[in-house]
Amino acid sequence: MKKTILTLVIAVLAFSAITADAQLVGNSSVQTNSATNISNYQATLQGNLSIPYYSSSSNYVWFQWGTTNSYGNETNHQLMSSGLFSQNITGLNTNTLYHFRAVAQINNGSIYYGQDMTFYSSSSNYYNNGSFIINKKVVNLSSGNQNWSEFISARPNDVLSFAVIIQTTNNQEIHNVFLHDILPQNLIYKGNLMINSTLSYSGDPTYGVTIGTIPAGQTTIVSYQAQVAGSQNFNYGSTTLTNMVTVTSNETGSQTDSATVFVNNSSTAGATSISTGLTNNFFTDSFFLPLMIILLSAWLYFSGRIYKFSDWLKLKIKK
Repeated sequence: MKKTILTLVIAVLAFSAITADAQLVGNSSVQTNSATNISNYQATLQGNLSIPYYSSSSNYVWFQWGTTNSYGNETNHQLMSSGLFSQNITGLNTNTLYHFRAVAQINNGSIYYGQDMTFYSSSSNYYNNGSFIINKKVVNLSSGNQNWSEFISARPNDVLSFAVIIQTTNNQEIHNVFLHDILPQNLIYKGNLMINSTLSYSGDPTYGVTIGTIPAGQTTIVSYQAQVAGSQNFNYGSTTLTNMVTVTSNETGSQTDSATVFVNNSSTAGATSISTGLTNNFFTDSFFLPLMIILLSAWLYFSGRIYKFSDWLKLKIKK
């Protein structure tokens, strides 16, 4: 009887050891899959971790990569249980052969390596057909009109707000995005630089602003304010001011767009020496009469004399 019990105990322990080993290792393997989203700057590496028995999620996967099969670079270690995984690598050289392989460390400490695979990064003109589009808009804050447009009217000293809309295309992120806005003469930069409604950005777009990376499928909006110069800087009538912006990135050449401001100057230069149709007499020029009437009415009302003035006026009418 004791011999039977001992045999059962040994069998149970042996089965437990085999099962534990199968859960931890078994026929586990890691496979390297083909790279995707390959450009002149980045690529997405892909792999698959296969574990026949579920044990826990404390397995780590990563990739080794480089220009030879000695690799030399390693991605971050990613915690997972099993299945497909991928990681993005950046900083690639153009038109270069790269080696990579998937690596996994199972929760018992065993390390598995996938097969070596390669890909070519693209040439520098891969995105020359455009990985982003830009659109320049302007609004006249002084006029109270909040409609953004590519063309607006303004007067001297009006405050304007410009916006540059950058939208990625081809489902690819763009890197080292740089914006340079060229304000024409008589448009003065006034600050309030915002990127995606955030005021924590310093710099001057007229000298250039580094935006950085814009993720795939996202839109970035850069806005700031400018002021139209005083009337003495414009001829009488309408003057056209064109504001040009240039945006560049690692993946593309430069792209440009513009917004136009039509400045209407109704003031006449040298008004003190050139007749404008007024008498140059403060009390008789009809231009000032409405203002004087408004000021007088306000003074009478707030001082209480409006009632006395009304009584006096009634007496004069009766006479």
